Amino acid sequence: MTPSGPDSAQKSLTNGYLFKELWKVVSPYKGKFVLSICFLLLAVPLGQFAIFLTRDVTNQALNTTSLTIQQRWDTVISIIVLQFCFWLASTLLSTWREVLEWYVSMRATLDLRLRYYRHLHSLPMSFLSQSGAGAHLYRATADMVSLFRVGNRVETSTPAGQMPPESKEVQSSYYYSNDVDPYDPGVMGIITRSMPLFVETLYAMGWGAVLLYLIDPMLSLFLVLYIVPFSLVSYFAFNRVRVAAFAFKEGVENESKVLRDSIAGLRTMKAFGRTTLQLKKYFLAAGQARRSGVGMYGEMVRTQNLLQQFMRWAFTTVVYVYLARQIILGEATIGDWVATALLIEAAQMPLQNFVQLTQLIKMQLVPIRRIFSTLSVEPTLVDRADAVVLGEISGNLEFKELTFGYREDEPIIHELSLQVKPGEYLGIVGPSGAGKSSLVNLALRLYGPDSGQVLVDGHDLQTVQLKSYLSQVASVPQSTYLYAGTIAENVFFGNPDATEEDLQRVLDESGASAFLKHHADGVDTMISESAPISGGERQRIGIARALIRDPKILFLDEATASLDPATEDAILETIQRIRGGRTILTIAHRLKAVTQCDRIIVLDEGRIVQEGTHDQLLAVDGLYRKLWEQQWEIGKVRGGVHD
Repeated sequence: MTPSGPDSAQKSLTNGYLFKELWKVVSPYKGKFVLSICFLLLAVPLGQFAIFLTRDVTNQALNTTSLTIQQRWDTVISIIVLQFCFWLASTLLSTWREVLEWYVSMRATLDLRLRYYRHLHSLPMSFLSQSGAGAHLYRATADMVSLFRVGNRVETSTPAGQMPPESKEVQSSYYYSNDVDPYDPGVMGIITRSMPLFVETLYAMGWGAVLLYLIDPMLSLFLVLYIVPFSLVSYFAFNRVRVAAFAFKEGVENESKVLRDSIAGLRTMKAFGRTTLQLKKYFLAAGQARRSGVGMYGEMVRTQNLLQQFMRWAFTTVVYVYLARQIILGEATIGDWVATALLIEAAQMPLQNFVQLTQLIKMQLVPIRRIFSTLSVEPTLVDRADAVVLGEISGNLEFKELTFGYREDEPIIHELSLQVKPGEYLGIVGPSGAGKSSLVNLALRLYGPDSGQVLVDGHDLQTVQLKSYLSQVASVPQSTYLYAGTIAENVFFGNPDATEEDLQRVLDESGASAFLKHHADGVDTMISESAPISGGERQRIGIARALIRDPKILFLDEATASLDPATEDAILETIQRIRGGRTILTIAHRLKAVTQCDRIIVLDEGRIVQEGTHDQLLAVDGLYRKLWEQQWEIGKVRGGVHD
């Protein structure tokens, strides 16, 4: 059955639960994290005391009453030295604090990524198929990286750069051009950077108010009265920018999709003469993204820049007018003016950052929820505590009263029972949707049955240690996936402990040695999923990858379906050559691939409707003969692809 989807899981995760889970990931490093907070609590007052001493430096420099020039100069130097000591201590503490925050962020993010990666491998294929590989790739990379920006770039990032797109596709390069950092510590920055910023804001505002009070109590009152309206205005202004930023994000996503389709489908586009049409489509999408970006920037200028800057100007003007009056009345000094100006600036920046932080955290709850919605899905591909460790298996495979479906109440396989003897070469055929590949998926324990059992040597697959079973089986899909690396590395993927002699043996058995002669680098030839390699070569690498495991059971899931007739014949000869007592289950759409099987079963709507050898099945009027005749007629029309 398909587990509950990611969308439904996201809705059930409260904000409190999400932050609790984030803290659990950080908690192994809480000692260093708490130490960074302590450094912060020392650095802020030391830095503001250094600013406060500017008042004394200025006043002493302007003091012309009772001190000589030398005395005034000596006093100024002494205060500057003391001020430098405060500044140096504050800077060192701030540096150590940032180093600790980065360390904790990077370690915690790595832990979360590894946890996410391990968890994906324990989930059923139904869940992964439902949400898509691209979604999980995005969650493991962009979602985690983008969340760090909450604390790390709240001062400089635009809201558009902060919002991870909902699209599963890779976004256009300039979308993150101002925000990507190769040293981003990732998702845990929302705790390790935003929490210290929250403390710093409160602490800086508090110390700023205290020091302003020492200069003049009214200045402290002005600061307190300024905080509330500034916070409210900034809050609503940021909401307007956020709406515009989402529109920009959607525009960029659409542009990225059009660009991706244009590049991925370039050959088809040229073949159909649609280059001009696709260019026009891209220009329209790019234009929409540009207009959305201009609109977002305009909203930022109108709301954030103009409004916030006006409020800051109004506040400082009130303070300066008041101080000017006090200086004229002889109740304040020029030093008071200088120190107040610096303290106000030091207090306002954390306040502005804090207001943005509260909004950014709201936006980042979306990717956080995406990550933990996946982590909250109960794993199914995990071993039981009492799992049986299999020894060497004989290859006996049994499907016992098996019922299975990808969706609830929609079974694809209905109470199917099938015995596969050790060393038997079994063909499985039937119309599309009959349940052929589902049988292999169940036998590989990629899914679990709704009812019934899959037994290997009499052991229920749900009760055995998965590793002890999978180490003795292998599969070759319709199109072998090629990992970026050499041909040798792709084959060794099947068994990293294999030797060079094993490699050469399976290359010979699979017939891959023949085409390797045409590559100058031989087994060291670099390949990848997009490499210009033929279907036959790809499948031979897949067969070699399977053989290097020396499997007792080999599954061939339409391994020749995408090949031309000549290449298919060569691959089928290879399969006959490598039987060697192995149990082989081959799924085929083209019946030619199963003519040499010891036994063939015919599936229709999840049930076995026929069983026998190729000749036996052709001799009776049934589904197998009907399928064979259909393919024979198609083969004649196409020039005779059947023997």
